[in-house]
Amino acid sequence: MILIVIDSLERYYFANRLVNAVRHEYEFAFLTSEPVAHLGLLLSGYRSVYLNRLMPIDVSEGQPVDRTPYQLSIEVLNGQMTEARAERESAAIFRIASEVLRGLGVEQCVMWNGQQLVCRAVRQACAVHGVATRFIEISNLPGKLFVDSLGVNALSTISRHPEVIDQLPLPDEDTHARWLSAYERYKQMPLPQASTSFARKATSATNYLLKAVSGGVARRRLASVRARNGMPAPRQATCMSADTLATCRYVFLPLQESGDTQIKLPSDIGNLDAIRHAFEFAANESADLFVKLHPAETDAAEIDAIVRLQETYHFEIVTSPTTELLRHAYAVVTINSTVGLEAMLYGKRVVSLGRCFYKEFDRERMLKYIHSFLVDGIDYFGAARISADAARRVFARRH
Repeated sequence: MILIVIDSLERYYFANRLVNAVRHEYEFAFLTSEPVAHLGLLLSGYRSVYLNRLMPIDVSEGQPVDRTPYQLSIEVLNGQMTEARAERESAAIFRIASEVLRGLGVEQCVMWNGQQLVCRAVRQACAVHGVATRFIEISNLPGKLFVDSLGVNALSTISRHPEVIDQLPLPDEDTHARWLSAYERYKQMPLPQASTSFARKATSATNYLLKAVSGGVARRRLASVRARNGMPAPRQATCMSADTLATCRYVFLPLQESGDTQIKLPSDIGNLDAIRHAFEFAANESADLFVKLHPAETDAAEIDAIVRLQETYHFEIVTSPTTELLRHAYAVVTINSTVGLEAMLYGKRVVSLGRCFYKEFDRERMLKYIHSFLVDGIDYFGAARISADAARRVFARRH
């Protein structure tokens, strides 16, 4: 039995495509905090358990105590939930997950990222009951998915033991060249996570209302629920052509979403501090600093603070295509963004300010990671059918 954790509607849309590819090869069950996902899964014939505080759970004497680090969940760190509520709901999730793991004889639990409250509590239950875990994350590379048994980014197997990559096959240069050409075409398109359709926003609103009524766990404060797409670039931003970039000596700093797990957890600095560090580095290298906002950034206060910082440090806010900014950069500074890995595609010097899995990568490891470690043939944000072979690699992968 494979248990899949669904902690958002976006995960539901993806998981539905993933399991449909192999639903007759594996036995699946779902654990979800989203009422719309729960109803959809039941209608599709899957076994689903809805996580809410109203569900009666028999707590027998001697049952393991929830020791989930709920205070480190991304909802608490972003001010979307109080610590007190996170503690109560973590205990409820842990107890329900424990009942499901024992009752269904779960052999493997698959979840996204692992840093949200729901996933943290389920992961703790898996650890207590000896159930293997599998974590999924977008790779930010076209058609490729990150899958690991320990976690993502700094918590992953390849971050703790980068030598694992060395055992994987190395692609030939022609294969990589063809992929790089496809990658550059993909990067010319808008970032998928920068926009959300009106229909999905309406579904999310319905889901939020149902969750409030039904006592669902991990409900964020209404004011923190994303109701808009990424903010437009400020008027101070400029779009430089490739020809202009080619004449400049600059350090490129791609910023990250201010509320993203990869900036809140495996890093001790945020976007504003990153700008200060990058400016100092650029000055020491006699270079200008070009800064690009994350296209999915929705925090207007964060953008305003970056614009104010520009008055002190005199950097350029740019909107040019990332591939062109990477291609012509003298060096790239990043917190722990995948853009740092992408910079290595162009042989650029990369300075990482956070903890990232590719810190110990050379070109050979980079190629093996892209072409042999990542699960190929899966577009997380797409709607196309996922092949059975690609889905099998997600569930059968071993590191």
